[in-house]
Amino acid sequence: MKASKSVLGKGLGALIRESTPSEESKRASESISGSHEVFSKIPIERIEPNPYQTRMEFDSEAMNELVSSIKEKGMIQPITVRRIEDGRFQLISGERRLRAAALVGLEIVPAYIIHVETKEEMIELSLIENIQRETLNPIEIAYGFKRLMDECNLTQEEIAQKTSKDRSTVANFIRLLKLPEMIQQSLIKNEITTGHARALINIEDQESQIKLWKRILDEKASVRVVEKLAKQKKQSKKNTLTLYKLEPNLEEIIAKLRLQFGTKVNIKQRIDGGGEITIQFFSKDELERILDILNDKNNHFN
Repeated sequence: MKASKSVLGKGLGALIRESTPSEESKRASESISGSHEVFSKIPIERIEPNPYQTRMEFDSEAMNELVSSIKEKGMIQPITVRRIEDGRFQLISGERRLRAAALVGLEIVPAYIIHVETKEEMIELSLIENIQRETLNPIEIAYGFKRLMDECNLTQEEIAQKTSKDRSTVANFIRLLKLPEMIQQSLIKNEITTGHARALINIEDQESQIKLWKRILDEKASVRVVEKLAKQKKQSKKNTLTLYKLEPNLEEIIAKLRLQFGTKVNIKQRIDGGGEITIQFFSKDELERILDILNDKNNHFN
């Protein structure tokens, strides 16, 4: 990895040398064709979107506020880009600002031009910048971490170091992606909190997750209540699994019954000695055939 990689995980500030106001004023008038990392002003038409953008949702109300601010005061905070071919640039961070500037009708925007080569650096810089600004929702952060794992071959420990998070925090975010899509969308819309979502993850089957999620929405259940219900659900399943046992001699009996009835037969024996026998049938005719066998007094099932 190149020397620039050593500053990753420290945010964009680590890649951009501090400048005095006079230096920035001088750089603002520089040609955008230079090869050094500079502060400059770039035509919007020369800027391409970031293909590794971590943000998926742009709040319309916040966007309208930003548009109004830029109309009144101009674009104060620069975006960050990298040079690509033919005198064009690729956005690294600041997509919301760039969109707002375009809506206002600006033709030129202030930008930091930095040297970035690898996909890993692009994803990481975009992710870190948004995390530091606290503008990503939990699912966007989760997808960002997942991309660093899948596309950049980083471990959770490495991601944690680069983003100044605990490894367990990284793992918990990624686990959110296991939730059903409707629950993920609910989290994005702030209908539920990350605490609710993490409690739901502890329930293994999606049907139960969705059922409890709907209860959260209907009853405005707190995270503590959901955690308690999830724990009860998990314990109930555990008890169900240990409620029955299969004695070795029953396996032979099951085999004989299946042969006798010509269908699937199962025996569940509880630890207290009781239990149940189930005989499956798949049509009315098959049911009548099974009943005939059961009513046959000459059949001793041996």
